[in-house]
Amino acid sequence: MPPRGRQARTAAPPLKFEKRLVLNQWLLSLFEVSSIDEFYGIMRDGAEGWDENNVSRFHQRITERLFDLPELSNDLLLSYDRNIFSHTLAIAGKREPAISWKYFQYLALLLTEIYLDRYFSDPAALLEALNRHAASFNSDKPARDQVQPFSPADLKKLAFWNATGSGKTLLMHVNILQYRHYLEKHGRERELNRIILLTPNEGLSVQHLEEFAQSGLKAELFNKDGATLFSGKQIEIIDIHKLKDEMGDKTVAIDAFEGNNLVLVDEGHRGASGKEWLEKRNRLCENGFSFEYSATFGQAVAANAALAEEYARCIIFDYSYKYFHGDDYGKHYSILNLADDHDETIRRRYLTACLLAFYQQQRLFADKEQEFAPYLLEKPLWVFVGGSVNSVRTENRRKVSDVVDILLFLKEFVKDRAASVADLKRLMEGSAGLLDDKGQDIFRKAFEYLHTTGATPKELYGAILGTLFNCPVDGAELHLENLKGVGGEIGLKMGDNDCFGVINVGDDSALLKLCEEHGFSVTQRDFAASLFQQLNARNSTVNILIGSKKFMEGWSCWRVSTMGLMNVGRSEGSEIIQLFGRGVRLKGRNFSLKRSSRAEFEQLAPRSIRVLETLNIFGVRANYMQTFRQYLEDAGLPTGTEDLEEFFLPVYRNISDRPLKTIRLKKGMSFKKQAPRPQLGATPAKGCRVVLDWYPKIQAMKSGDGKAPLTVIVKAHHPLTAAHLAFMDMDALWFELQKFKNERSWYNLTLKRDAMPALLADDRWYKLFIPEEELQFTGSGDFRRIRGWQEIASTLLKKYCEAFFADQQAKWESNHSEYVELDEHELGLVADADGTPGYRFIIGKNEHLDILEKLKQLKEAVKTGKLKEFEARQGVPDNSLQAYCSFRTVILTFAHHPNQTFSIYVIMYLVSCSVTRMHTNETLPGPTDACVTMHRVPAFSFKIGDVPTCPKIPATV
Repeated sequence: MPPRGRQARTAAPPLKFEKRLVLNQWLLSLFEVSSIDEFYGIMRDGAEGWDENNVSRFHQRITERLFDLPELSNDLLLSYDRNIFSHTLAIAGKREPAISWKYFQYLALLLTEIYLDRYFSDPAALLEALNRHAASFNSDKPARDQVQPFSPADLKKLAFWNATGSGKTLLMHVNILQYRHYLEKHGRERELNRIILLTPNEGLSVQHLEEFAQSGLKAELFNKDGATLFSGKQIEIIDIHKLKDEMGDKTVAIDAFEGNNLVLVDEGHRGASGKEWLEKRNRLCENGFSFEYSATFGQAVAANAALAEEYARCIIFDYSYKYFHGDDYGKHYSILNLADDHDETIRRRYLTACLLAFYQQQRLFADKEQEFAPYLLEKPLWVFVGGSVNSVRTENRRKVSDVVDILLFLKEFVKDRAASVADLKRLMEGSAGLLDDKGQDIFRKAFEYLHTTGATPKELYGAILGTLFNCPVDGAELHLENLKGVGGEIGLKMGDNDCFGVINVGDDSALLKLCEEHGFSVTQRDFAASLFQQLNARNSTVNILIGSKKFMEGWSCWRVSTMGLMNVGRSEGSEIIQLFGRGVRLKGRNFSLKRSSRAEFEQLAPRSIRVLETLNIFGVRANYMQTFRQYLEDAGLPTGTEDLEEFFLPVYRNISDRPLKTIRLKKGMSFKKQAPRPQLGATPAKGCRVVLDWYPKIQAMKSGDGKAPLTVIVKAHHPLTAAHLAFMDMDALWFELQKFKNERSWYNLTLKRDAMPALLADDRWYKLFIPEEELQFTGSGDFRRIRGWQEIASTLLKKYCEAFFADQQAKWESNHSEYVELDEHELGLVADADGTPGYRFIIGKNEHLDILEKLKQLKEAVKTGKLKEFEARQGVPDNSLQAYCSFRTVILTFAHHPNQTFSIYVIMYLVSCSVTRMHTNETLPGPTDACVTMHRVPAFSFKIGDVPTCPKIPATV
C-alpha cells in the first residue's frame, strides 16, 4: 500500500462548484445536450428578436437544431415562447431601446417556464425526476462531490447565477409575471400573500423602484407605518437590514409578513455571507417561493460546504462572468496591482500612470465623439475606491485613511508641477521603471493614442488640468466643498471652477474633519444639488468619483472606464468581482452589449476604440487582485496583460462570372397589407390540421430500483364533446384568441366570436391526445377539470389560428415572389484599407503565437493563389466538405465533387471555437447553367482537435 501522504498528493481535486449544479443539468438533459457549453454553442449565434408572427428566433433555432425531444415537444416549447413574448410585451411599455433578449436571457426565461410549469402541474413527479437525476449524477462521484437528494422544500427556490451587466433586473421582472401566470393557470392566485423584493441597501431599493416603474409593475418602498403594510397589493421593496425578529422603531418583525410570499433576492450572494441573513430570507418564503439573483454565487459558497450543497440544488441557470466575457459582452480589461507602495516615488509614478491612462480615454472620447457615436460610448469616469473611509492608519510616517490618501495624491499632482511633468515624461518614453515579470515596462505601449497627438509632457500636464480638473490654468488650489443638504456628498474643486469630482461616503462630517487635519481647505455650499445623482447626465462636470465599497452593489453607470483600488478586496472575493462588474458594462453598437472588436465582423470599428472599450484597473495594496487574476485564468479568460496584434485575413471574392441569386418576395409586397383579409370561420379550412398532446410531461418510474426504463404509454385521441363545451366561457376564449392575434401582429386576420362554438364542435381539424379520465366529469365542484378543458380549447384554437394564418400567407406569397441577385455586402465581409474584403482579428500574441503564424501562412496562400497547397499541408481531405480545426483555427474547404464546383467564401474563423456563418457559391453545370442560391449553413460547435461533421448545404435552383 502506498504511503498515505502520496495518496493525498495524487488524489483528484474536488469537483468545481459549477460542475455540481444538478438542477441546471437536469433541465439541460430535457434538451438532450450534455453540457451547458454545448447548449450555449448552439444558441449563441442565433438571431435575436421576433419574426413577423412574434415567434422568437431563438425558439426557431432550438426547434431546428434540437428536434424530436421526447420531453419537450415543439408545441410545448412554442407555448413557453408565447408566454415569454407576452411577459416581454407587458414590461416593454416605457423602455428605450425596446427589449431584445440575448440568447442567454431567453434561455434563462425558457428554463424558468419549464420548471414552473412542472412545479405547479405535478410537484411530486418533478421531485422524483430531480432525484433520479441526482442519483445518476452521484453514481460515479466520490462522496465529497455528491449532492444530497432534493426535498420538497428545495423545489421552492430558484437561483440565477448571472454576470453583472447581463440583465438580471429585467429577468426578475419577467420571473414575477411567470410566477403569477402559473398561479392563475392553476387557480391558486389567492394563495399568494405578498411579493417582496429584498435588497442589501436603500440605494439599490430606490433603483429597483425606478426600474419597476419603467416596466409598468406596481411597487413601493417598504414603509413600516404605511397603510400598505398588510395590503400585499404591490411589490414591496425592503432593505434586508429592516427585517428583525421583533418590531422596532424602524424595523419590522419577519412574522408580520407570514410565510406564503414570493420573495425576490437581489445580490443573493449576501444571503450566503451570513447565517442570520439566510434564515430571515427563508422564513419569509417558508410556504411560498423565492427567486435569487447574484453574479458571485461561486465566490460566496467557496468556503461554506453547506451553502454550496444548497445552491447546487437550486441554481437553475449559470451565466457567470466567464461565459459573459467569452461571448464578447462587456469591455476588455487591464489589471495591474502595486502590492508594495512603500517607495513613495514608485507609488506616485504608478498613480500618475493611472491618471494618464484615464486622461487618454477622455482625450480620445473628446476628439472622436462623433465617430464613436454609433457605439453608444459614454464620457469616461474614473472611480477611485478605498477599502475604508475614516479608518486611519500610519503610512510613511503620516496618518491617513484610504480616501484621504487618494486626495493627497491628487493634491500633490496639481501642486508639484515639476515632479508631475517628470513622471509624465518617463511614462510617455516607456521608462517609468515599473516592470512586469519579464523585465519590461508595463506602460511601454499604454499611451499610443497620446503619442499621435504630439503633445509634450508640459502640454500634457496643462491639458490634464483643463480636462480632468476643469481648470484651464495651473496655480489653483484643490479644495473640498461640503454640499449641505446632500447627505454623504463632498465636491472636489480647483479654484472657482466647476466641481471635477465628488466623494460619496456615509459619514461625510468625519471625513471632512480628517481632511482638514491634513491641510485641505474646506468650504460650504448651501442648497446644493446632488453631484452623484447627476453622474449619468450629459452635462455632468464630474470626472472622478471617490468612495467606499458601497459602489459594489446596485449602482448603475455606463461611464466607468478606469478604476483605482486602495486596500480593496483583501478579505472577500465576491467584493472585488462586484466592483469589477460595475466597470465592464458596455452598451455596444445597437445596444448589443458587445465589444466592437469582436461583436460584429460586418462593421469595421474605429481602430482606436479599444482604448475606450477597456476597463483599466489599478490596485494599490489590493491583495485580492492576484487571486482575482487567478480566477480569470482558471476560467480560461485573459488576465488583461496580453500583447495584442491586429490581423486582417482577406478572402476570395465571387470567382464565378455569374451572380448569386435567391428567391424573395417582390419588393413592396406585403401579405398583411395587400392580401385579402383572411377570416377564421366556423368551417375548418382544408389542410389546417393540428395535434395537441395533453399527456403528463413527466412520467414516473414504475420500478423501485430507478434503473428500469420508463413505461411506454399508448396515447389515445379523445375529442371535446358538447358536454365539455357547455362548461366553457366562449367570451373568455374569444378575448384570449384576440390577445394571441395581437401578440402575433396578425392585424389583418378577422376572428368571429360566433364561429368558435361550431369550430370546436367539429373535431375533424384536430387530434387531442389526452388520458380519457381527464375528460370525465366528476361533479360541479371539480373546477380544476373545467379550467383544464378551457385551457385545452384555448390551445387548440391558437394552434389552428396559427396553421390557418400560415397557410393563407404561404399561398399568397408563392404567387408574388421572384429571383433576385445578391449584393456582395450581404456576405457580411468587412473591407481593409485598400478595399479588400475579409475578416479582422485582434490576437493575444502571448497566448496565441502559433495561431498568428498559421494565419500569416493562410493569408499568403490566399494572396498567391496556393490555397490548395496550404490545405494539403494541413491534411484537409479531398472529395469532401470538411471543417478542419487546428490550434483553435477553423478552415472551411469545399472540395471538388463530380459535376459540381465549390468556391471558398469564408476561409476560417478564429478563437471562438464555433462556426458562426458559412457562405457558398455553388454552380451546377448543365444545359441551363443555372446559378443557385447562397445559403447560410447552420452553426455547429466542436472541441479543439476534433474534425466535426459539417451540416449538409441545401441546393435551391
